[in-house]
Amino acid sequence: MARTYGDAVAALNTLQTNAATIDAVRKAGRNMNLQSVPEMIEWCRRVGYELADFDNLRPIHIAGTKGKGSTSAFVSSILTQYTPSPSQPNPLFNKIGLYTSPHLRFVRERIRINNEPLSEELFAKYFFETWDKLEESAQARGEPTDQTAKPSYFRFLTVMAFHAYKREGVDTAIIECGVGGEYDCTNVIPHPSVTGITSLGIDHVQLLGSTIEEIAWHKAGIMKECTPAYTVPQPRAAQDVLERRAVEKSVHLSTVQNNPVLQKIKLGLSAPFQHSNASLAIMLASAHLQSLSYPLPSLFPSNLPQEFIRGLEQVRWPGR
Repeated sequence: MARTYGDAVAALNTLQTNAATIDAVRKAGRNMNLQSVPEMIEWCRRVGYELADFDNLRPIHIAGTKGKGSTSAFVSSILTQYTPSPSQPNPLFNKIGLYTSPHLRFVRERIRINNEPLSEELFAKYFFETWDKLEESAQARGEPTDQTAKPSYFRFLTVMAFHAYKREGVDTAIIECGVGGEYDCTNVIPHPSVTGITSLGIDHVQLLGSTIEEIAWHKAGIMKECTPAYTVPQPRAAQDVLERRAVEKSVHLSTVQNNPVLQKIKLGLSAPFQHSNASLAIMLASAHLQSLSYPLPSLFPSNLPQEFIRGLEQVRWPGR
């Protein structure tokens, strides 16, 4: 097999699509969904990673129905202001990873470092390293090395993103859930620094259920014991579920109201509803910095650091 970016995309497109995966789960009465995380753990192991290996990515995990991609982009834009630049002579980070879905133009958009998609060269490199490791693992087990030796499209990209971020020495990775949370394949992150849940509504009913309570239960699945969690104001029924699950998981859950300071900032994503996403992103980024013992100014979040303001103003997220 040739090894160009085009070859990588062609091979990726031979894997089971998200639509086919969702349809298979629907036909199985959601029972297949229960196996998603255990299967994902096994795929990671076949590529050479135990879950603890992802701890040094210092991940931030974000779920929700509306705004999770925008919130993830805001967080990435804020934290990237702490990487080397003329305005940041004393950087805290070198590389910030951002993993999102879907893509609008090309698949490289899903795996970003310092807000830029992986280059075609790097995408091909990490794609085929992942592909080869999966085939080698199958061969060592005496299993076929055909498409059955690889996970579905989204799971493959998730494993590949973790691999790319490890190889590239990413300091922090912002990981957006694909579908739901509890059984989403991104939910193999054992120790995020903080988790966030954006606005909830009815989505993916084949996998998550048809009520807001069921959907909230799934989204809350990304909360991890003794790790701070933040959400935005939710419908009462959804909020009740989030709060119950937080208690069950020994998680301190905070609800973030719109930050009035944003009225004075020209957000890079200017729609009025983005104030909720930006307010949540501010608290997620600050919690992450605090987990690293990085000091924030007094009166925060009313008094935002210049890095936060620049990140909020400079964020770019086409089509949102």
